Amino acid sequence: LVMIKNALMLLCLCLYACTGPAKDDRDKNNKIIPPLKVSHKKTAEIGGIYFSSDNGNTWENVNTGLPQEFSIALGGIATSDKVLGVATKEYGVFLYNFTDSIWINVPTDQKIIENNLGALEFFDHSIYVGTKENGIFCSKDMGKTWVQQNKGLNNLTIRRFVILEQTLYVCTNDGFYALDNKQSSWKYEYGENLLQVNGATYFNGGYFIGTNKGVYQKLKDNHWINILPDHSVHNISSDEDELYAMTYNELLLASKDGTNWRSIQNGLPENLYTFNVLTQNNTVFAGQWDGVYRKSKSDDSWSLTNSGIPEKFAATNLKSIHGMLVISTAERKL
Repeated sequence: LVMIKNALMLLCLCLYACTGPAKDDRDKNNKIIPPLKVSHKKTAEIGGIYFSSDNGNTWENVNTGLPQEFSIALGGIATSDKVLGVATKEYGVFLYNFTDSIWINVPTDQKIIENNLGALEFFDHSIYVGTKENGIFCSKDMGKTWVQQNKGLNNLTIRRFVILEQTLYVCTNDGFYALDNKQSSWKYEYGENLLQVNGATYFNGGYFIGTNKGVYQKLKDNHWINILPDHSVHNISSDEDELYAMTYNELLLASKDGTNWRSIQNGLPENLYTFNVLTQNNTVFAGQWDGVYRKSKSDDSWSLTNSGIPEKFAATNLKSIHGMLVISTAERKL
């Protein structure tokens, strides 16, 4: 327990302390789950979290400190300059201590667990988590207190957080919102009736959102247009020169102006959607239902790079921190 407290203090130095929570949003009766005594927990040996420090050539299971059984929703891994974290549905938030190679459980409000914890993000020295049933919670003191932060939201089903151009955005079941940090509230950027926003990215000087009704682009006059109608988009991402749309049956690549699309599914499982796309070291990685695929920027075909990952496990989340790839895995069940 002493080791856990010391590790939390070290991690706290990475996030720093911020101003206190807004009084009108404070839950005075919140119940906090204390940090797990990880020395008494068995470590998951199959599935869970994997690291790759050699650009996807090999993967290592990195579950020390995590419970034997846990699950992570889409959007449940977050990174900042110094911090890597995961949000488990059953036990709350964990941060990785790179010095001791162990996951440390952050105290988590019981209400967050009860309302189906999903998305996670680090922003402005704070931890943000999203739930499927009760919106957003924020901690500015490493989990000592959690504040519900739903002001401005019209829908409390949180799909994903994303940081674009130094602003925190949230994707919900009715639209796309930007955080007004000074007011501790959310500004409605765009939405439509029953528009489920599953992801967002900033590409070629503009904002794009992936939704159940297609890909929408924000124009210079602040209007939004649908540039990929008749497609349900599970996620969207970009790098310096390419924009990717993850539809529910194939992966699409946009033209340089973002208006025309073509399939780049060659080598990926047929009719299965890609969870995430990430570019590192001129290599593009795709998290799929049977692991991680990669290709060079100039190649049109993907190849499986699964050394160390168990068979029939889906790579549901894919992130990078200081050149190291991080995935969460879940047993493939189709």
